[in-house]
Amino acid sequence: MLSRNRLALPQMIILIFAALLAACSRGAENASSSSTYHGYLTLAQPEDLTPAQLQDGGLLQVVATTSIVADVVTNVGGDAIELNSIIPRMTDPHGYQLTPGDLRMLHDADLVFINGLGLEEALEQTLAQLPEDIPIVSLSEGIQLRELTSERTDTNADHETEAHADTGVDPHVWFDPLNINVWTDNTAQSLAALDPANAATFQANSDAFHNQLEDLHNWTLTQLEEIPQADRKLVTDHLLMGYFAQRYDFEIINALLPAYSSAASPSAQELADLQDSIRQSGVKVIFIGINSNRQIAEQMARDTSLAVVPLYTGSLSALNGPASTYLTFMQYNVRAIVNALK
Repeated sequence: MLSRNRLALPQMIILIFAALLAACSRGAENASSSSTYHGYLTLAQPEDLTPAQLQDGGLLQVVATTSIVADVVTNVGGDAIELNSIIPRMTDPHGYQLTPGDLRMLHDADLVFINGLGLEEALEQTLAQLPEDIPIVSLSEGIQLRELTSERTDTNADHETEAHADTGVDPHVWFDPLNINVWTDNTAQSLAALDPANAATFQANSDAFHNQLEDLHNWTLTQLEEIPQADRKLVTDHLLMGYFAQRYDFEIINALLPAYSSAASPSAQELADLQDSIRQSGVKVIFIGINSNRQIAEQMARDTSLAVVPLYTGSLSALNGPASTYLTFMQYNVRAIVNALK
C-alpha cells in the first residue's frame, strides 16, 4: 500500500463543501444506482484485498463509520489494530456531516469499514474521493436483504429518504444478531488480507464473537417467549425493525415516518392513515429511537392513547451507558420490547 501525506486543512474544507453540494444535487442521479446500492462508491471485496505496507511493529489503521460497526470491528481486531470511528456515539447516522478531523482520519486509514446499503449516504461522496489505495468494505455484503415495498416509495420526504427509496433496501441489518455473523466474517477476512501476520488472531477473535452472537440470539428467543403471539406488533418512528421482526416473528404495523431514514417527514395524510392503522391493530406502544425527535411520537401517543418507549437504534450509548456494546445494545432493546408488550 502506498504511503500517503496528510491532507492540509484547506483541502479538507474543500472536500467537505463539495460533499455538501453533492448531497443536495442527487435527485434523479440515484435512480440509476447499481445493484450494490452504493452509487458513489467503489467497494472492495474482502477476498480481493492485498497486504498493507506496515512498518515494523506498526498496527493496521482502521476506520469504521458508526459506533455499531466499530464495536464489531473491535471484537475481531482487538489489540492488533488501531481503530477510529467517525460518527460519535449517541448520534443518528442518517445525515451526519464529516468534520476536518474525520477527513484526516480517513486519509490516514489502511481500511474503511461501512454498514453500507445507503445508511451512510451523507458520507458517500467524500468517501468516494479517498485515494484508490484506501479500500472501503461494506460489512453488509452477503446478507439477505429486505426489499423496500412499493407502497413505501411514494412519500413526501427529503433527499436522504428519496435515496433510500431508490436503493430499495432496508439498511438496518444489525437488528438481527445473525446478520452480524456476516459482518464478523467480512471483518476477519478483510483484516487478515491486509495484515496476514495477525490472521490467526483475527480468526480466533471472530470465532469467539460468533459464539457470543449465537448466545445473544438464543437469549433473545427465550426472552421473547414472554410476549403472546397476538401482541407481537411493532409501530416505530421509522422503518428500522424489519430484520428484527423477520427473525423473531413480529408484525410491523406501521411507522411514524414511512421511510428507512429518520430524516423523513410524514404528510398529514400519512399521519391520519397511521392513526387509523394503529386503532385497527390494537397496538398499545410506539417504539422510537432515543436520539429521535419525539414531537410526532408524543402527538400520536396523545391522539391514540399509546405509550412511547425509547430504544437504541442507530448508535450505541455512551461508554458508561446501558447499551455501550452491540451485545448490550440488543439486550437493552429486547428487554424494553418485552416489558412493553408482555
